[in-house]
Amino acid sequence: MVMTRIHGALWMLRLLLIEDEVQAAELAVHTLKQAGLDCASERVASEGDFRKALARSPDLILSDSNVPGFDGWAALSIAKSEFPNTPFIFVSGHLEEAAVRRALANGAAGYVPKTELPRLPAVVRAALGSVTPGPASALEEGRRTASAIDPSGIAAHLLERRAVLDKTLRMEDRSVMSSIMRRTPPLPVALVMIESTSLRERFVKILHNANIEVEQAHSNQTALASLESRIHALLFTDSLDLIRNGRLLHAGAATHMVYVERADESGRQDAFRAGANSCMPAELGGEEFWAHLTIARRIISLAASLHLALTDNRILSTIDELTRCGSRRFFEHQFPREVERAVRVGRPLSLVMCDIDHFKSINDTHGHEAGDEVLREFADRLTQRLRLGEDWVARVGGEEFAVVLSEVADLEGRAVAERLRERISATEFSIPGRLVAITASFGVCSLWGARGDVSTLTKDLIKGADSALYESKRLGRNRVTAAPYQHNVLATVTIE
Repeated sequence: MVMTRIHGALWMLRLLLIEDEVQAAELAVHTLKQAGLDCASERVASEGDFRKALARSPDLILSDSNVPGFDGWAALSIAKSEFPNTPFIFVSGHLEEAAVRRALANGAAGYVPKTELPRLPAVVRAALGSVTPGPASALEEGRRTASAIDPSGIAAHLLERRAVLDKTLRMEDRSVMSSIMRRTPPLPVALVMIESTSLRERFVKILHNANIEVEQAHSNQTALASLESRIHALLFTDSLDLIRNGRLLHAGAATHMVYVERADESGRQDAFRAGANSCMPAELGGEEFWAHLTIARRIISLAASLHLALTDNRILSTIDELTRCGSRRFFEHQFPREVERAVRVGRPLSLVMCDIDHFKSINDTHGHEAGDEVLREFADRLTQRLRLGEDWVARVGGEEFAVVLSEVADLEGRAVAERLRERISATEFSIPGRLVAITASFGVCSLWGARGDVSTLTKDLIKGADSALYESKRLGRNRVTAAPYQHNVLATVTIE
């Protein structure tokens, strides 16, 4: 096997080609091998596949300038942003001199017309001459690692309790809960309803290549049903009736409606009157068509960014950043639902309120950093002793936590609280520089068989658990006090 020699070292060239024509890609690889440049090549023709292949750290990128749905200019921008040290060479049809200058100014290492492929090996060698083969640079490795760990930009530890919180409520609103807990939100969708089957299929293929998720509809009726069921960033259609009726739906059902002009008509004015945002030709090609597709990709990108921002905001408002359990806002929103369900189905529900004993002295003696470590470890110890997907924990104050036990009656609720108390005090907590003994006080209030206004029952249950917690504090701390809620009567029982 002939190996490529760069900087005096022998190595296999890992080549990534952006090319929709298989024969053109094979010809480029054959030309390099004939010149003594041994290659392991990979061909892609869409943005999604390109991003995946780019993460495998190719040594060189060869790109056509006009792949349907994903042009070389977009690929160059992505490559220079993520892996700036990887040479990028255009191998394309004839480009005007201004386009070549633009490519070089934006970081391309060279340009070779497809009609002059014998020049390609020399351009490749020149591009690789300043690159040291082997592992990716530290910058590229850092970019890749950061992207793999946390593409949304929100710290990974905010999502560690995803499985618990996502399954917290049996009657949860999944349209909200599942999207809050997802690492990335659903991709914005383009809906395509074009009467011609062949034209619709060609549109779908090109949109897929542009890394746009596509949903098809075969009639105005099914398209309207799709628009009502979920938000679509784009709608491509040749039906004026669909545009008119789509504009009658709730705001945002389709962000951007594109009217696809049929070859035998000129209905742009009618389309705009019906509510279309823009019109584009049905012919797949030409400057106007690709300009519209570029706009569509930008709309999808903007919609994805808005989804990320919304999801990140929901994550921050749902999960307590320090302790990785539910936030106070989450508790205030979700706990009434637990009460409503318990009343409706006649099942028990227990609420445990707990508070770290003498927490202020920990901050005063060891500093707030040590206090934060204690809070994190405290939340972990609470959560690890609960039923995954059934029980959940929220931080409702500085050092005060609420534990919600679904389907748990008063005696079992006391037993769970006692096990949690023992776990907290069993071993010392580790803080910077030393170990400290920590205890906590617990108050339990249980609901079973009560009837009445859910808001009132929720407030009474919280008040009962809080009163029991303060009773534990009053009696010396590090204990469990239970206040079962039965027919609006609170009876306090303390477990020493």
